[in-house]
Amino acid sequence: MRRLAVLVMGLCLLGARGAKAEWYDDMKVKGDLRYRFEQIKEEDKDSRQRDRIRARFGVFPRVNSEVDAGIQLSTDEGKTPGLGDPISGNTTLTDEGSKKGVFLDLAYVDWHPETLKGLDLIAGKMKNPFIQVADGFPVDGDFNPEGLAAKFHTGDEIEFLANAAYQWLYERAADDDTKLYAGQIAVKYKPTDDMHLMVGSTLYGFQNVEGYDVLDYKAGNSGYGNSTVKGSVSGGTTNKAYANEYMPIEGFVEFGFNVGLPVTLFASYINNGEADEDNQGYIGGLKLGKAGDPKTFELGYDYRELEKDAFLGALVDSDSWGGGTDGKGHRLSAKYQILKNWQAGVTYFINDKKIDDSTDYKRLQIDLVAKF
Repeated sequence: MRRLAVLVMGLCLLGARGAKAEWYDDMKVKGDLRYRFEQIKEEDKDSRQRDRIRARFGVFPRVNSEVDAGIQLSTDEGKTPGLGDPISGNTTLTDEGSKKGVFLDLAYVDWHPETLKGLDLIAGKMKNPFIQVADGFPVDGDFNPEGLAAKFHTGDEIEFLANAAYQWLYERAADDDTKLYAGQIAVKYKPTDDMHLMVGSTLYGFQNVEGYDVLDYKAGNSGYGNSTVKGSVSGGTTNKAYANEYMPIEGFVEFGFNVGLPVTLFASYINNGEADEDNQGYIGGLKLGKAGDPKTFELGYDYRELEKDAFLGALVDSDSWGGGTDGKGHRLSAKYQILKNWQAGVTYFINDKKIDDSTDYKRLQIDLVAKF
């Protein structure tokens, strides 16, 4: 009996090892490390310089032929105990070489059933499921939402794309929760390998925003540019609350072609019909080249403007005019691929912080990025 038990246990362990190898062989391990020098010059304030790092490490196993998963960790300054910045993984080099915080950045499963080609059903903390033709517009590129999403695409020369999501933004034990229900459709026409035209639209339906306290993970009572009124009272502090609901509609277009170098032109316009004024935003720009193979480069430029209540400020790009809404200005960028997986980049922002009664805001970022 003892020998039989040992034999059965051995067979079980062998089977487990075989099963593990089946998904382990298809598992991707990815990460990147960015070192950044940053200088910020804001009118009527002292110039600020700092060095920052961002490190990310993730494993992305293929659970089976229909299910993938992803788990990723990221650095963050962690201004609030237990919480990391939802729109940044940067951490500043300071505090006498102190240990830096690491947070859960991604944790999702992606089911793509074989019987429904082109469909992905995603649950957990995921990468942004929506197409954005411009970097950080309207949502910051580092924002990884939480909830459920569905993505679908079909077609070849003419491709139809549809995305939808149900995202949790703030759960309240004794009141209504703040959520986002969003949907997107787009059509991409690709007559040749070197040319494409994509047009689309996105509806962002935020729920339970107006009259509720502002969403600020730092607990700093900031509306991030949005219009606010008096909210709840906590001890001796009167919290800010949103003055409007947010249901912005975005229209976007992207046109790519090749003139010896790839060129991409893009534009996006957004309007929040739930606010009576200061409810619009737009961006337009171009990219030249593609920093991919060693000794290749990429140049970019865009001009963007986002009025106070065009979008929920807590989710907007954290670099332009210092983050949030109520700003406008230029963004210039350049990247150079030094070696395989080793890239240098420069980004410069020339902005107005606040559209009315504006102040000058300039921001320089110099990056070195290693990927693996």
